[in-house]
Amino acid sequence: MTSTASDAPRPHRARSVALLTAVSAVSAISPLIALPLITRAAGPDGFAEIAIGQALGTLAATIITFGWAVRGPVEAARSSHPARIFRASIVVRGANSLLVLPLVAVVAAFASHADDHALAIVSALAFSLQGLSLSWYAVGVGRPLLSLIFDAVPRIVLNLAGALAALLTATPLLYPAILLVGTLAAFLAATWFIGLRERFSVRAALADARGAYRGGWRTALAAGLLTFSETAPLSTLGVASSPAAIGFAPFDRVLKYGYIGVYMITGSFQGWVSSASGDAGLRRMRRAVGIHVFLAVALGAGFALVVPWATPVVLGPGFEISTLTALFGGIALAAMTLATALGMCVVLPAGRDGAYLAAVCVGALLIVPAVLVGSSLAGVAGAAGGVAAVQLLVMTVFAVTALPVLRKR
Repeated sequence: MTSTASDAPRPHRARSVALLTAVSAVSAISPLIALPLITRAAGPDGFAEIAIGQALGTLAATIITFGWAVRGPVEAARSSHPARIFRASIVVRGANSLLVLPLVAVVAAFASHADDHALAIVSALAFSLQGLSLSWYAVGVGRPLLSLIFDAVPRIVLNLAGALAALLTATPLLYPAILLVGTLAAFLAATWFIGLRERFSVRAALADARGAYRGGWRTALAAGLLTFSETAPLSTLGVASSPAAIGFAPFDRVLKYGYIGVYMITGSFQGWVSSASGDAGLRRMRRAVGIHVFLAVALGAGFALVVPWATPVVLGPGFEISTLTALFGGIALAAMTLATALGMCVVLPAGRDGAYLAAVCVGALLIVPAVLVGSSLAGVAGAAGGVAAVQLLVMTVFAVTALPVLRKR
């Protein structure tokens, strides 16, 4: 690989990566701040309903996004007119929402264990709208302020306001309801500010959307399968009426918040890696992966050591997580962190979309049987062990594809 481009990021680009990482961390922390309020407002059974809705909604959000969170930063970073990219995403995600939202509501009703399915349904709808986020666009264009104003701040405010309202009124349904309405309002404001203020051609936007459907289906399928492999454990236990579902819910939520943080942090590196080519791009790939190795060790060890004693203190009685379950969670989080870096910062920028899809398929195919077998053998800890085993295997498949790229001279 040859290039005359400098490997050292420009000062403003380095600041942008740092700020995007900070904003991403704030976005990831905001649900954790509200989590103790939610668990106390809803109790173990109500929280399990919210968690099932969140798991289904997260999968629905990925389908709505249609891969923009993965390929969007690359396209926006390389486009001479990124607002046009954003408008195409509005058309695609809006059309997808019309189809996906009714379906996720029906599935949530089936997965719900409560007589009144409203909490699971509204939670699923609220978290489905996360697919309308613009954080990927802010990463691609290197504008942390956009992510702060239209993503991080609304998340903090909505999570805290919804959780407080649910706790003070003893009405858990208020939490997802406030989140749903506020997320939609933030999306409409961002759509006007970024995509609709300047004059544009509706015909061109529709043509771009058609092109996005034709050219992005592989990435969208990979993103959907990846999210399925991460949200299926709790949803599977819920649909199967497994007795491990309620005990698995707090573990699943804490682990998923770790996943969210990793995606946001890794995403802030993706635009930086994708904005360079040749030797400079290769060196950025290596640096991004190196940083994530340390991040994986820190997150995995922190999860395994802190979660067992911190969870009942933070979430309250009835939300205990065993040492063995937390150990499996730490292994899963560490493997997922490294796999995400290899996929988003090496495999995709190298143009190996097919290999990315193949690696994700491995996780999607194995996660349901792994969790069902694990839970039947050892309950919650067994289900967590199944998650860890699948994440390790996915990481290995990504490594097989990424290492030849990283070793190029």
